[in-house]
Amino acid sequence: MVDPHNLSRRSFLLGSSAAAGLLAVGPAKAEGAATLLGPSDSWERLRRLTQGRLVRPGETGYDKAALPNNLRYRSVRPAGVVHCNSAQMVAEVLGWCQDYDVPFAIRGGGHSYSGFSSSHDLVIDMREMHTVRYDEESGEVTVGAGALNGQVYDALRRAGRMITHGRCPTVGAAGFLLGGGIGFNMRRLGMGSDALAKAQIVTADGRVRDIGEKQDSDLFWAIRGGAGGNFGVSTEFTLRTVPCDERITVFRIVWRADTLAVAHALFAAADAAPTALGTRISLGGVTSELGRQGRQVPVTLLGQFAGSEQDLRAILAPVVAVAEPDFADVRELGYWEGQDFLAEPGAPALFRERSTFLPAAPDAAFLKKAFGHLQRWPGTGAHGDLFFFQTGGRINEVPSDATAFVHRSSRWLSVVGISWSEDDVARPEIARRAGAWQDEFYAGLGDLGGVGAFQNFPDIALVDWRQRYYGANLDRLMAVKAAVDPNNLFRYAQSI
Repeated sequence: MVDPHNLSRRSFLLGSSAAAGLLAVGPAKAEGAATLLGPSDSWERLRRLTQGRLVRPGETGYDKAALPNNLRYRSVRPAGVVHCNSAQMVAEVLGWCQDYDVPFAIRGGGHSYSGFSSSHDLVIDMREMHTVRYDEESGEVTVGAGALNGQVYDALRRAGRMITHGRCPTVGAAGFLLGGGIGFNMRRLGMGSDALAKAQIVTADGRVRDIGEKQDSDLFWAIRGGAGGNFGVSTEFTLRTVPCDERITVFRIVWRADTLAVAHALFAAADAAPTALGTRISLGGVTSELGRQGRQVPVTLLGQFAGSEQDLRAILAPVVAVAEPDFADVRELGYWEGQDFLAEPGAPALFRERSTFLPAAPDAAFLKKAFGHLQRWPGTGAHGDLFFFQTGGRINEVPSDATAFVHRSSRWLSVVGISWSEDDVARPEIARRAGAWQDEFYAGLGDLGGVGAFQNFPDIALVDWRQRYYGANLDRLMAVKAAVDPNNLFRYAQSI
């Protein structure tokens, strides 16, 4: 007779990416497993297994532990949240989930755009696995799967090093890396995942694997842009770093007049700039009040330049010749002081974002249409916007099949975003109108030749998401998936 414990732990171990926090759906229950302990005893067993690191509804710390960053999913209340502090503990918890046929989600930073870090059953919270170690001899930094960006920044600041990193300190570093990872350094350093030297992952067979270019190289290829939750539970990442700039110029500049012409000039100036420039150009956010008053859609430039303020102003001179900015905060600072200036708190909010990659900057005709659509914003208590992260440079020097991150021919990553206020929650028709406005706007990005979508910004509304996230690399990703997870144990709403 087959022992149900061995069957579930060795053959049917469930898992998901610690970083992306993706919902795993369990397979059929092993015969007899559910009768081993009663429902309450099973949770007490989990509490003992994790040395008291389980919190359940009504217990101290539950509300904070259960809250996702995207408040659209706050009604998804887990039956328990367990705080793991080691890869072995994660393996034991996954075994418990299989024994009792309990679905789960894995949470790093909890910033999943599509709510994949939320579950009605168990949330496995990785944030106690937040160790960040810098090795001075190799220049590499090793990051635990539960580390948040802010903890990585602190370690790199002390070491005087940098990588491609984001702006939000509460985003999970692992989710950032597994999907590719964008930031103001990407044009000169590449995607965040391009810096990975090696990693550690727990696969469906229960093995803790140390992977790299020479060990499990196909799996190592797959985790660099293949997104979380497809191949196993990533528990550690080692990245190559470079010395950080002594000084950079950071800036936030806003135009509120002649903004159509300003936007056209701004995209041209940024496109022609050296890779030392990293930018985010935002059209909006538009509010109901702005629409009623008939004011122009504002244009905001945010970013950093690895050079002097004087040289930055020379780059932007053609834009300023069109119109003087209404607001400009430009500062020369030390590198990490500059990141403090650029940081986005990332507080919990109600939002939805849809992305695509553009092979060229938007032209004058498209910008005219975009401004018109922004001015027709139907309104929520918050705002809608269209923004662009500047890509290209070093990203596009890497072959599209060198890693799983396939989007290697873009110049811009565009995102249509909407958000709600708490007052809108009781008025679902407002959210529906805003969503329809967003979907129409997003479809129009195809006129620019928009290709694909960014797997770090999972979009539950996509029908062809596999192709849009992974493109020509999908077949190889599916082959890796079949090799390391032949029973498809690691699965969720948008798994490979």
